[in-house]
Amino acid sequence: MYLLQQLIQGISLGSIYGLVALGYILIWQAWGILNFAQGEVCAIGAFSLLVLHMECGLPVYLAFPLAIAVGMVISYIIEFIAFRPLLKANDTGKLIATIGVSICIRNLLRMIFGADAFSFPSMFGDTPQKIGELIIIPQNIWNMVIGFGLVALLNLFLRKTRMGIAMRATAQDRDAARLMGISVKRSLTATFVMASVIGAIAGMLISPIYLLMANMGASLGTKGFAAAVLGGLDFASGAMVGGIILGVAECLAAGYVSSAYQSAIAYIVLFLVLILKPSGIMSKKKAVEKV
Repeated sequence: MYLLQQLIQGISLGSIYGLVALGYILIWQAWGILNFAQGEVCAIGAFSLLVLHMECGLPVYLAFPLAIAVGMVISYIIEFIAFRPLLKANDTGKLIATIGVSICIRNLLRMIFGADAFSFPSMFGDTPQKIGELIIIPQNIWNMVIGFGLVALLNLFLRKTRMGIAMRATAQDRDAARLMGISVKRSLTATFVMASVIGAIAGMLISPIYLLMANMGASLGTKGFAAAVLGGLDFASGAMVGGIILGVAECLAAGYVSSAYQSAIAYIVLFLVLILKPSGIMSKKKAVEKV
């Protein structure tokens, strides 16, 4: 029963890591860069919810969508100022820009909120449900529901809507998409904003689990990146798979070994994947073509 308890906790945590990883993958496929500011976008979502709910006194059902709107506006500003001018820059310049944005946002959050940690109440109630010896925490269930639900909605959006198809076409071949009359810049902006909003939601979902700090984006971004590499940067479906594996591994390590090792799991997983299977566990070997 204790193992099942840890698995549920791990899947709940892993679904959040999967959302962060999904943001990495969306931007990688569309822009061709690794956005190392993705973790800070998660922190923006968390602190936006903190201000709207705790400081302004708005109920969660109003604060949550408003925090998403704040994340959309800020992500558009980041894309417009820091990413769009470097659209034709080399990969090194783009990579440095993401690191610079990450440092800037982290220090800005520290200037506004200080270095203190903030606690955030559970958005779905604090009363656990008992099923025999199993204790079900509502926050964990809702994290899984929202995490998997967002992945399903994103899949439908990308496959069934005009904008989603345009975004996929742009990610596959910008020149061909431009010849088909697709606005490449608009598709890239939409992809960036969508990836940032998904990250902001992940930051809001993890708020009741961990204390909010100005540097929380560094840790959450690293774990999301590890999950993305584990699943495969070229496979959006691998984001949630990598996140769940990482989340379960962390909870099992904390439950059976020591909580001191929990933070190191992401680095160990990232190290092993880069050595053993750098393309990710979702990749398949391509058949050799003979001419």
